[in-house]
Amino acid sequence: MKKILFAFVCLFVLSAPAHAQKGGDTGVGVILGAPTGITGKVWLDGTKAVDLGLGWHSELTVYGDYLWHGWDVLPQPSQGKLPVYLGLGGQVRTYRDAEFGIRAVAGIAYWLPKNPVELFLEIVPVFRLTPGTSVGLDAGIGLRYYFSK
Repeated sequence: MKKILFAFVCLFVLSAPAHAQKGGDTGVGVILGAPTGITGKVWLDGTKAVDLGLGWHSELTVYGDYLWHGWDVLPQPSQGKLPVYLGLGGQVRTYRDAEFGIRAVAGIAYWLPKNPVELFLEIVPVFRLTPGTSVGLDAGIGLRYYFSK
């Protein structure tokens, strides 16, 4: 667990912020994985966003994350953008007993050129705090369509 947290911090420090979206831009889409469901993202400014989701994977899951984006970590394609993003958030799952956990998000996205579409892949360690402590791993691939303000 310490190694995952250390890798998360290193990736965050190395990611340089860049401007991709404007504050207020909103994206809505789907995510497949654990959990599978609907996702929304609201940009607060060019580097920060809030991600919300409602999904199911043998139980209902509700989550929310605060995300930081950086464009300069990976070589960029000739068209579109390929940012890395990191975030922290929380989630609630309705299993036998309701579970609450802290999420550490690491993801990569591809922004289609000339289209308001984001394709993304993320890996999310979840540190469950209730009803007992444990660590799990969620992952998903998804798509969001953006509406400009």
